[in-house]
Amino acid sequence: MTGSIPAPEPRLHLQLLDGFRLGFGRTPIHVVPGAQRLLALLALHPSPVPRPVAAALLWPEATSRRAAACLRSSLWRLSKPAPLVAFVEDALTLDVEVDIDFRRACALTAEPGADSDAVALLKADLLPGWDQPWVQAERDWWRQARLRALEVLSERLRSRGDHHHAHQAALAAVQTDPLRESAHRTLVQLHLADGNPAQALRQYQIYRALLRSELGLEPSPYIHDLMRPLLRSARR
Repeated sequence: MTGSIPAPEPRLHLQLLDGFRLGFGRTPIHVVPGAQRLLALLALHPSPVPRPVAAALLWPEATSRRAAACLRSSLWRLSKPAPLVAFVEDALTLDVEVDIDFRRACALTAEPGADSDAVALLKADLLPGWDQPWVQAERDWWRQARLRALEVLSERLRSRGDHHHAHQAALAAVQTDPLRESAHRTLVQLHLADGNPAQALRQYQIYRALLRSELGLEPSPYIHDLMRPLLRSARR
């Protein structure tokens, strides 16, 4: 008689992609705005953040004394139901048991895994609607890093024959930056590999019209050379 496999214990999960959410397993945990910002700040910094730096970033309009008091209040709120923040001398970091979707996504930018879950993580926006300068700086980095990763991922998925998810990855890159030629070129190559020249030509024409409208530019020779046989056929 074989024993049943025990279900994995629920973990604290912090979501920053497509919006803020804290949960224990499937159970959401309510977090007040000040504590949300503290958790997000620590999640975006893998190294411990000194307490004075955290207070100044989170409450920039307050005096140093008032900002320190707000930080202490947020830390107290985050001590229940389970400690979320660890102390390293006079610096703060998230507890190692907290699962953070943004850190998993960042790991994919260095080495994109060829699966559909990677596409879902890489196409998600970081804390949409948050306008703090320290969030915007990370958002700018994330936008460029995930664009490169989505293109690499699309190529890997295509090379192993998973054209469906390869197309999703390339389309996510185009939706993130509609003027990025390499993303459109990846989509064109996928349509050609699938034997859909009409779709490839349509994608090229969409990109060319957008580039002319927005920047007054023409596509580069790289994508034009790729489309040359189809353009000749279309003219004939």
